[in-house]
Amino acid sequence: MERPFLRSADVGTLYRKREHLGLQLTNISSHYKHMQVTKSCLLSTSQDPRIQEIFLRKQTRVNTFSRIWSGPKTLTELKPVLEHSLRFAGQTDRTGLGSGNYVAKPSLPEIRAKMAGVLGALEEEKRVNHSSRLAQQGVWTHWDDVRPFDFSWHNLIYGPGPKVIAFVLNSQINSVKTPDMMKLWGYIPSSQCPLCSHQKCTLHHVLVNCPFALDQGRYNWRHDSVLLNIELVLQSFISQVNQRSDVSTVDTVRKTFRQSFVREGTQKTSKKNQGPPKENLLSKGNDWKLLVDYEHKKVVFPPHIYSTSERPDVVIWSRMSRSVVLLELTCCAEEGVKAAQLRRAVRYHELVEINSNGWNAELVTLEIGARGLIGNGTFRSVS
Repeated sequence: MERPFLRSADVGTLYRKREHLGLQLTNISSHYKHMQVTKSCLLSTSQDPRIQEIFLRKQTRVNTFSRIWSGPKTLTELKPVLEHSLRFAGQTDRTGLGSGNYVAKPSLPEIRAKMAGVLGALEEEKRVNHSSRLAQQGVWTHWDDVRPFDFSWHNLIYGPGPKVIAFVLNSQINSVKTPDMMKLWGYIPSSQCPLCSHQKCTLHHVLVNCPFALDQGRYNWRHDSVLLNIELVLQSFISQVNQRSDVSTVDTVRKTFRQSFVREGTQKTSKKNQGPPKENLLSKGNDWKLLVDYEHKKVVFPPHIYSTSERPDVVIWSRMSRSVVLLELTCCAEEGVKAAQLRRAVRYHELVEINSNGWNAELVTLEIGARGLIGNGTFRSVS
């Protein structure tokens, strides 16, 4: 795999966690600190009083150090943080208030594991804070509405290939060999765009903001290439839905809703594992039809549903359920995902408010980043 081209690249990309757009590799210095803190925990809780006395003397001596790092000194600094995290532990997921097993009196191995977790969290916080202070290489810290790229070992080995992975890594820290960066490094005299003659050709300009590439159809080609893969998945999914015989109608939903209540003095006869199937946008019919709009193959919105000149990227409708699903794909820059979602919602507000002939419409926006990251709203829409 190619390493980042920038000679002074932020090495935090290699060691940050995957949720922070890093490779999550093991840092040698962080691993050394982890081992030393674990060793200090073992010595401080030893059953031999002589070992404890020796450790306390060393801890008293190294606590006066101001420049040299040491495990006993770090253990002293981490103890208040550990006690606070044990006494006032919070939740970061959606499992509900009070879920999980709270340990009032943790054992020594649990304390050591918790101490290592606190140390790792502090090291991760330092890397993220360092990246946030970088004007160019820390641009990824402003992407609040995107899902991190899959940097798991399976995807790195069997995924899109080393060139795609290298482009994603370099684009996240802004070390791609664009004209503005080549001029900054001293390789070329000018940062002018070779296509549209813009004075400063940045990575954002190349990916989404070059008028010459827009007029030539390069951005449309990228958009249609992503749309083609979405169409293949939708065709397979719709064919499976149309083969179902158990269509979820309004009466079925009401019946399932009534069955969820049990009268006083009676018992629920159904098994715990049994329940209604998971509902989705296509659960109310089995006659769904698909219409996909491409630049080279433009389509017309079904006139029997609504008369309009708008052309969403994907239209899925069913006469049985009188429902229509509108899918709008946007291949934008990662920093503009939220704005793209709002623009699409405003543009197709009229279609979403379809009430003629009893049709109900729902808009689903899909945001795919130009650097390879996907918007969080896309995962929420397809789930």
